[in-house]
Amino acid sequence: MRLGPGETSAAGATISTKRLYAMRRFLVLAASGIFAPLVLLAHAQGQGRPEAIEAAQKPKVRVLAIGRTPLADAHLPEGGVIVALVRGSLSRTGPGDFAGREIEVRWTSAALTQLALSDPSIDISLPLGGADCEQPNDLSQASAVLCDNTTFSDPILQVVMGVFTPSDSTFKFDTDESIFGKTICLLQEHDLSAFNADGRNWVSYKRVAVLRRPTLLDCVASVQAREAHAFVATDLEGRYVLGRLGLTELFAMQARPLATRGVHAVVSREHPQGSELISVLNRGLKELKQSEAYSAIVQKHLMRLWDGPAGVPSTAMAAAAPLTIPGAEVRPKPLTVAPPVRQAPKVAAPAIGPGDRDRALRFLKKGDEELADGRVAPARLLYERAAEMGLARAAMALAATYDAAELARLNLWNVQPDAAQARRWYEHALSLGAEDAGERLQRLGAK
Repeated sequence: MRLGPGETSAAGATISTKRLYAMRRFLVLAASGIFAPLVLLAHAQGQGRPEAIEAAQKPKVRVLAIGRTPLADAHLPEGGVIVALVRGSLSRTGPGDFAGREIEVRWTSAALTQLALSDPSIDISLPLGGADCEQPNDLSQASAVLCDNTTFSDPILQVVMGVFTPSDSTFKFDTDESIFGKTICLLQEHDLSAFNADGRNWVSYKRVAVLRRPTLLDCVASVQAREAHAFVATDLEGRYVLGRLGLTELFAMQARPLATRGVHAVVSREHPQGSELISVLNRGLKELKQSEAYSAIVQKHLMRLWDGPAGVPSTAMAAAAPLTIPGAEVRPKPLTVAPPVRQAPKVAAPAIGPGDRDRALRFLKKGDEELADGRVAPARLLYERAAEMGLARAAMALAATYDAAELARLNLWNVQPDAAQARRWYEHALSLGAEDAGERLQRLGAK
């Protein structure tokens, strides 16, 4: 038989070329459909053991993290100290929906507030500075939104809010009054609690002018341009930015901190398991802080910040739990914990009023809590505020944080004692009527 164009013969049959190609394609697809599951099964058996397959299918805790070096950054080991502490906290949770879940971190440089509220796939957002939600007039817009729509975790890390001034500046933040009349640059996302809380009301009464800028870089530029006398930032972030800009020698962080600030995670109130998740995180964080693992994580991630400008250690290290590293070859340097306290008054303070006494007692109680957790710097700041209001017990507690014998009794072996500061505050306590201050002064004199 003579074949026409586009036809071929096979076993006496006449088949078009197009039909032949179609049959071949069908056979290939059919074969792939048969063998593909076998190939995938072989791959799963060879590359992923049953426990790996189970882990891949297990629900995860989805974390949204904003890059805030050195607190959190995708390029840092484990994502930085805050992510590492959250991971360590969640790993300690007991039975429950979130027990043993792996953390999946998504990084962003965008506005964390909107992403934290608009993306239902997010479980936890971090890191966020603490906000005093009971003082709405002091809140930034971002803080107000978070207060209304999220639940804050307990503080993951306590950091110090430092006042950074040019090295050649005559402005020294050594008393509350020394900041009056000054212009201070502050990030737009930070609220005014450091200036207005605890009865300060510096901004409310226009004793301090605040210049808002979107980034720390802008604040540094504003201070250099003499638009502001200083800028305020956490000691970790301020030192980091100045180091990256090569301006470490041109700026100094004042020894007296402005305030302490907690770094938190938040969970949206619309999250179907939000209450359980924040409870699990807080419980795990509390257990972590009670163990040696907390200080080990903090030291691991912040050790490079020990040798700051002029050899001053980062005060955030003092705000962490006591640093003890069993078996470590490198010994941490003794902490010279901020703030060095100004000269105590030599005359008896006036009798403390009922209102001031209540506030001073709250400062004292909070200081005791901070000291119990090993955070000496914020404890000193709180004790000092209470002592200045005329509370003798606070002056005694403050002096004890500089007294070598009392530091040993409290097992604060990594804190450097200062006999001169101890003497000054014991003398102040004595002037306020503390009967046991004289005995401790005699002990210091004997030494």
